[in-house]
Amino acid sequence: MKNGKRVLTAILCVCLLFSNAVVSAHSGRTDSSGGHHDYKNKSGLGSYHYHCNGNPLHLHKNGNCPYSAKPKTGSAAKPKSQYYSAATVKKIQKKLNKLGYKCGKADGSFGAKTKSAIKKYQKEKKMKSSGKINKTLLKKLNLSSKK
Repeated sequence: MKNGKRVLTAILCVCLLFSNAVVSAHSGRTDSSGGHHDYKNKSGLGSYHYHCNGNPLHLHKNGNCPYSAKPKTGSAAKPKSQYYSAATVKKIQKKLNKLGYKCGKADGSFGAKTKSAIKKYQKEKKMKSSGKINKTLLKKLNLSSKK
């Protein structure tokens, strides 16, 4: 009987501990981003907030979830070479496309096609085929760089 009371007491304690965590929950449908409107501002966070992956109520500042491992980069943000500007990448893409090395669209985005085309060019020109942009590559292509 003593063991039964101890187990029951332990269960009640655990329930009490976790009951405080549910206080901020409220009804409402979430959108594809995990957020929803809270027109009466019951949460105290404003008229819109998020419940991402079971985390506490929160806001997304600049579109980034504070509980996310990787911040979102807007669709307008394009990856570029680690050391060279998008303008330089675009020049390289145009030149390589003109020479028959298919980079895809010359958009200044340093993606897999661009890297592959650079590797092929470097290999054919007996350069170290790293797929990276460097001074030697720019010199062979007769291009100037903007870092």
